[in-house]
Amino acid sequence: MSKRDSLTLVVSRMLVRLAVADGVDRPVVLDLCYDSADPYAVSLTFHIHTDDTVQWVLGRDLLLDGQHGLAGVGDAQVWPSRRSWAGKVCIALRPYPKRKAVVVTASARALEAFLLRTLAVVPAGTEERHLNMDGTVRQLLGGPGEPHR
Repeated sequence: MSKRDSLTLVVSRMLVRLAVADGVDRPVVLDLCYDSADPYAVSLTFHIHTDDTVQWVLGRDLLLDGQHGLAGVGDAQVWPSRRSWAGKVCIALRPYPKRKAVVVTASARALEAFLLRTLAVVPAGTEERHLNMDGTVRQLLGGPGEPHR
């Protein structure tokens, strides 16, 4: 899509549990954001303190696949809770190599609802049709005085 006004955002806010290596386990507000301009990615913004946020960007496919089984390698993994009755999805994020991951536990139902809304905007397998490659090339080839949008 080439027109900015035809882009769609899908946003959801939820309360999740954040467990870190030193045994701290606490509730944290998480904002999920999907922008059809970047159809492969979901932005996760954690509100750690009043003014502090931490942002991660994960592949939408990783979140989709992680609802049904272990998905991902390296610094991000997603899997459903072993206790199916709990209705939770776990997201492990490793901000530094060779360190233990931070594990986020979210409601499987809330995550699924968010992901279904993203699929309504950009169905799986159609992501490439939503990329604005002409605009990206123009931006890359633009002169030094050209504004970036």
